[in-house]
Amino acid sequence: MKTFLTILSALISVSVHAGWVKQTSPVTTDLYSVTSHHGNDNFTWICGEGGVILFTSNGGINWTVQNSGTTADLHAIVFMEIAGGPVFACGENGTMLYTMNNGSDWISINMNTNKTLRDISDFNFIAVGDSGIIFRSTNSGLNWQSIQSPVTADLYAVSGTFGYYAVGKSGTIIKGINLGQDWSELTSGITNDLYGVPLFGRVDIAVGDNGLILGSSNFGASWYSQNSFTNSTLKSIEYSANNTSRIISAGDNGVILKSTDYGTTWGSQISGTSENLNSIFFYLGDSRGFACGDNGTILRTTDGGGVFTEITNSSAEKIADYSLSQNFPNPFNPKTIIKYHIPVSGFVTLKIYDALGNEVKAIVNEKQSAGSYETAFDGNGISSGIYFYSLYSDGILRDTKRMLLLK
Repeated sequence: MKTFLTILSALISVSVHAGWVKQTSPVTTDLYSVTSHHGNDNFTWICGEGGVILFTSNGGINWTVQNSGTTADLHAIVFMEIAGGPVFACGENGTMLYTMNNGSDWISINMNTNKTLRDISDFNFIAVGDSGIIFRSTNSGLNWQSIQSPVTADLYAVSGTFGYYAVGKSGTIIKGINLGQDWSELTSGITNDLYGVPLFGRVDIAVGDNGLILGSSNFGASWYSQNSFTNSTLKSIEYSANNTSRIISAGDNGVILKSTDYGTTWGSQISGTSENLNSIFFYLGDSRGFACGDNGTILRTTDGGGVFTEITNSSAEKIADYSLSQNFPNPFNPKTIIKYHIPVSGFVTLKIYDALGNEVKAIVNEKQSAGSYETAFDGNGISSGIYFYSLYSDGILRDTKRMLLLK
């Protein structure tokens, strides 16, 4: 009997903590952005209204308030995957902060602007904000230079890894080249405000007002809208770094959407809150993630957000069944095998990138017939660290995965 009760208690505990679980927050102010350490997601930061920065070192069990040194609203916080693992935050009146010691000390950087900064890319140090402002740093964020912008509309989100995109007010989308040094405006075909772009993924995607999900499979040349089956504004969207078929988005009224097929179809998850959710973050895996929102709302999941109810997306543009497998072994030293499948013949390129998005090598660059392939990558001559590999067919990005070289 005792054994049965112990098992029953364990099952109840698992049930209680499945899906999205609301955390005990030390504040009631609105929270705008969440990020985790890219090597240890027990270390997570959240920023928000009035200069608030929250920190956990135990995966969200306990949260503490850090001294940011500012009362300006902070709209974005990001962990930078470079030596030293600095964390940057930006916000009102050109506020830019960084820490090199997990937030024990936050240091202010003079950006020479009073415009609100809305977002920073997790890689390659691009920041965007109101009136179309763009800043870029080439020395790991110590100094920033203003970049000529093709727009004057407010920019709310930026991605600076394999594709450089920024999105904003009234359907504004701009695209960067030369590591974000040069930007041009794209035609989105919509007037909805756009609030989120993911770090990287198989297709370019953005989210915004009235449940809008906007996608492109041709590097932004044209965009198609998808039916999210919600009218709630979507504020944030991220791919899984280890499996880019999985995408998750969060927005107003506690809405959380998830796709497991590169955004072709979507499902809804139970968030357990009706508060507006402003940011969602997964990185190391598909299971552990965080979301934050208004009135101090913090959510945490350890099972990918739990079950989700699939919703049919009849208007989505279907993507052919390309696949890119996880390299093996991983971590590796110095060689690893990468397998992939292409459903139709085409010109195939498989490129290796470093953590800053710089191309290291193209290990496949030829026309191939439909079928399954494998190729070896030799890490001799490059340093230990995180690398990404991307599969292209006829110039279209099909998938990206992450690997670790340990020497």
